[in-house]
Amino acid sequence: MKSWITSVAVAAILLVCRPAAAAPSQYAAEAREVTEYLQQTFWDAKTGVYMKSAKDRTPDAGHSFADGITVIDGGKMDCFAPDGYVQYHRADIPNYWRYAAHFALADHFFSSIYGPTGVEHLWTFASQSDRFVDHERPGQFGTGRREFCDDPTELAFSLPLLDRAGQEQLYQWENQGASGAAQVERFYRPRWPCTNVPVLPDHLDAAGISWKEYRGANEWVQPLRMVKHVRFSSMYDNVVTPEDFLHDLNAGTLPAVSWLTPPFAQSDHPPTSMCLGENWTVQYLNALMQSRYWKSTAVVLTWDDFGGFYDHVAPPHVDLYGDGPRVPAIVISPYARPGFVDDTTLEFASVLRFIETIFDVPPLTSRDANADDMLEAFDFSQPPIRPLILKQRSCPAGPTPQPQE
Repeated sequence: MKSWITSVAVAAILLVCRPAAAAPSQYAAEAREVTEYLQQTFWDAKTGVYMKSAKDRTPDAGHSFADGITVIDGGKMDCFAPDGYVQYHRADIPNYWRYAAHFALADHFFSSIYGPTGVEHLWTFASQSDRFVDHERPGQFGTGRREFCDDPTELAFSLPLLDRAGQEQLYQWENQGASGAAQVERFYRPRWPCTNVPVLPDHLDAAGISWKEYRGANEWVQPLRMVKHVRFSSMYDNVVTPEDFLHDLNAGTLPAVSWLTPPFAQSDHPPTSMCLGENWTVQYLNALMQSRYWKSTAVVLTWDDFGGFYDHVAPPHVDLYGDGPRVPAIVISPYARPGFVDDTTLEFASVLRFIETIFDVPPLTSRDANADDMLEAFDFSQPPIRPLILKQRSCPAGPTPQPQE
């Protein structure tokens, strides 16, 4: 436990990281700035871009590393696939909306890498992807399933080690949309997706700070299975299930830092149900808010990439890997500034920087060292916000999701 800013002790930090959902630009920030009438139209209020209303289950649009470069199109944000021009309104995601309105919304929060899911999640632990730009695709699985360090016959695409001239060339191609993305893909090299880069749990262990990854069943989301020294050591005992999160809440054994991700079927990743995913989030946040931990916890609820869906805000081009397009992020805490829209430029490495700041541990890479620490979203002098206990919704029936990523 570390006292921070005032006598208030931040005892637990929870990163709830979900796969991508449609239209992050419509989550709440812009919607707060337009009228109820405009919210019910099919137009993006800031750009005039035609946006269809999203269904509870949407098609899976491309969101690979190259897709991220393509849609950004050198900052023009004008090269999304047709399925990407959809948005959810308040009535479609009422509980996500209530969290965003009641607590603090990070309005300029970007994915750390252009895509896709697997490497984005690795970034939430390592502040890098060790040059990986993809997860295993058909023909690269080895045993037939994604097993990462457990299967040395697996392959995934990576950028090669590049000299300064090569890095500058790729950086310029990344500013050239689809044609530049095609040039970048020429540099892909297959490697075994088993790295040994430092991760934040290394620094937490060294400082005697407890942590766990509560990970739902999702073969794309196994970040610590990609890290050799974690996978084949006692550190991997800290990789447990979301149900263990509920047990630890009730038992009073929640660690100081937690990563919590849902099973694929409740992940919000197309073509899964947004309603079912939102209900999962409500279940876990209700449990947290009704526990002894609420008074000293900060939650960052975010989604792992742009999912192929339209946004008009161009990300900063900080290096060869990103930033990728904007994603939703909500800061939930008794000391989050209520109703606050934070326009600070943030990314997944900012969450790492926040944790590093709270627990006084060193950064992992230049990304988290230079990232904003997210403190702007908090006011530790305010009266604590009471828990926001929400009801789960009845969800429309739909087919069993078949991921396409």
